[in-house]
This record gives sequence, structure tokens and C-alpha cells, in this order.
Amino acid sequence: MTLVTLPNKIMRNSHHTLLVMRDGGTCQAVCVVNDRRIGDVRSKLGLIEKIANRKLDHGEVAFDGRVWITHSDMPRPLQAGRH
Repeated sequence: MTLVTLPNKIMRNSHHTLLVMRDGGTCQAVCVVNDRRIGDVRSKLGLIEKIANRKLDHGEVAFDGRVWITHSDMPRPLQAGRH
């Protein structure tokens, strides 16, 4: 599956940002928890789409059919001196 965020379908409230993504004729609601560690969702749409695709492919869908993305889903920066 290759989800892509639909233009003008990004809705932000105080707790989360709701994105509507599409793959062909299928739409998927993706919620990103608003967290200062994630930062601006719009600037990270490519990364968030990749995470949403991975989670959907692995069946990581909430009871309400949404894919939820939190800070723990984001990649960790490499620490200096570790290989």
C-alpha cells in the first residue's frame, strides 16, 4: 500500500493532527499525536506517510480504524560514537 496525504485534508486540534491519506480508491484516517518532540506535522509528511504505510501493512490499526502515530514511532537519531 502507498498512502499519500490528500491536499487540504490536514486538520489540527489541540491533541492530534488528523490526516486523510489515499491509496487509489481507498482512504485512511491517520492521527498524529501533537507532541513537541514530533514538531510540525506538515514539514514531515513524507516520513509520516512512510510510518503510516508500515503500520497499516503490519495491521497496526486502532479499534476505530485509524492509524495512530506517536513520538515512539519516529526514527531515533544516531548517537555519536555508536555504530
